[in-house]
Amino acid sequence: MVKEQYINNDYLEKYRGKNLPLLDEILEVRAKQARLLDSDANLVNISDLNALPDLKSNHAIFGNDVVEIGKRDELSDEDFEKLNETLLNLKPWRKGPWNYFGIDIDTEWRSNLKWDRFFNGVKPDFEGKRILDIGCNNLYYMYRTLAYNPELVVGFDPIARYYFHHLLNRKFVQDPRIQFELFGVEQAGLFKDFFDYAFFMGILYHRRDPLGSLKNVYDSLKRGGTIIMECSGIPGDDPLCLFPEGRYCQAPGYWFLPTWKSIENMLYRTGFTEIETFYKEPLTFDEQRKTSWIDTHSLEHFLDPEDISKTVEGYPAPVRIYTKAVKPLQRNKKIYD
Repeated sequence: MVKEQYINNDYLEKYRGKNLPLLDEILEVRAKQARLLDSDANLVNISDLNALPDLKSNHAIFGNDVVEIGKRDELSDEDFEKLNETLLNLKPWRKGPWNYFGIDIDTEWRSNLKWDRFFNGVKPDFEGKRILDIGCNNLYYMYRTLAYNPELVVGFDPIARYYFHHLLNRKFVQDPRIQFELFGVEQAGLFKDFFDYAFFMGILYHRRDPLGSLKNVYDSLKRGGTIIMECSGIPGDDPLCLFPEGRYCQAPGYWFLPTWKSIENMLYRTGFTEIETFYKEPLTFDEQRKTSWIDTHSLEHFLDPEDISKTVEGYPAPVRIYTKAVKPLQRNKKIYD
């Protein structure tokens, strides 16, 4: 049932034609990606969600640091306990904070800090706009945008667990503007010239082909559309990248760590203009740390305890770099080619 629900979602049909000429290809990819929902590990999530009431809450706040959905007195004691169990089974909770019917979720990342940085640095106008969040995780940034009345907010993430985060929220906030696809950045280009904003945060350094990834984001944006990017990098002003021999911060998926200038050059070579780096500071324990809502290690385990300017592998500790750029109104062949 969940798989069929995902495949048959028709929210894009109203854009068929000029707005989404590749819609049939998008639907074909969606049908293939739906296989990710076949895992036995998802059966617990399905059972949990089926046990919860379908209740459109009268309380939903998206404009504050904490995304709040529901109040305690809207649920019976039995449903409250079922919800608490469901939330625990959806661990790890990476992005937040959230509050569901009085249950505070202290997520690993204090994502409100990131939201404030990019919102103040970009000063976006989300009113009536289409927004893409690539690597949306548990949808925190998507729900924050609802305070500004967007037309459509689509989250991409190929990890099935986050689709169940989406379904959880739909139990209580039936807002058709929030949609989820089991896609990665590879599929962004199928939405050609479609989005006004693309969030591309915490993704680039995990990609083996960074320029190809940026090209997909570029293709997804309308002319005049904006990419809002955040990336782990290294200190320095030269256009250099660190390419770890093996793991970085105990993870194998860090392929390279750029300086801010390298990021700007990659955006320029992709075809973006109006490029601006508006924040570049070391990541701190105040922003990322282990909480009771994750079962894995966090930043304090990834840095050298004797010298937190280095990772446990001896590399420079991560700097978080925030950059915005615009897809120009006209294609600049000299840059792009």
